Amino acid sequence: MSSSKISPRTIGCGRIHPCLPALFLTLFATGASAEEQGILMEAMSGAPSLLNDTFTATLGSFILESDTKVRLDGSSGQGTEINWSDSFGGGDGTRFRVDGAWRFGDSRRHKLRGMWFNFSQNRSAEFDREINWGDATFPINTTIESVYEFDIYELAYEYAFLRRENLELSGSFGLHLAQFKVGLSAEVETGGGTGTAEIGDEGKLNAPLPVIGGRAIWRISGDFWLDAMVQFFALEYENVDGRLIDTRIGVLWQPKKWGGIGIGYNRFDMDVDVARERYTGKLDWIYDGPQIFYSVSF
Repeated sequence: MSSSKISPRTIGCGRIHPCLPALFLTLFATGASAEEQGILMEAMSGAPSLLNDTFTATLGSFILESDTKVRLDGSSGQGTEINWSDSFGGGDGTRFRVDGAWRFGDSRRHKLRGMWFNFSQNRSAEFDREINWGDATFPINTTIESVYEFDIYELAYEYAFLRRENLELSGSFGLHLAQFKVGLSAEVETGGGTGTAEIGDEGKLNAPLPVIGGRAIWRISGDFWLDAMVQFFALEYENVDGRLIDTRIGVLWQPKKWGGIGIGYNRFDMDVDVARERYTGKLDWIYDGPQIFYSVSF
């Protein structure tokens, strides 16, 4: 009786050992749920996916509407509250938002997320009333120059408690750091009208606010995605009393890993009362408006 031998070439993959990874994945997928199989197959396809890619980032700009009320108190008493939007108007300025996320872990449920928002503007306006600003007093009918700079930084951890083939629901907690600088200055006549002098004052604020939130990512169809997020918190600690609400929703078209574009809406509401050395006063700031952004996902 002759003995038969099986050649490695009869397996269909060239040799046995190159087939082992594919065999392992097949066995794994067989025991997985339908949703998990779909997620696994999409990750293996190489197409961009907000549900599986390790890194995602967006860069956007706003058509911004803001409602800002600011008061800077001085050593002699409470300052004048100024509605910044009504007093100085919109005007030229910079406004952008950068978001990024790193997905890690074998389960693909964990993410670290970062964000930076910037809005800065220099404007001037004439006031028909006396303005008390910090330790400076501006007379009636004075043209006042303003400096307004606002930065928001965020670092958060996000966990996906529900993952499906086309949907992910997550909860998050993190920290917002709001850095705020606002100042007023003007040239005024000295006593007797013999010359002019510059007067002014400015306040600076660093307000760390912890936040919790939720997020939903939904694949609408093909390369189109819906991304919605809300974050909120209120804090009263030492000399800071504040609250924060941040909501954002956007529709994204991501046909390529390095090429996606989206439109969305963002509203940020922050109300802080502060009594500190470099800023004593009140900041009530709301911005909202449509956003257009570029995205990558790989």
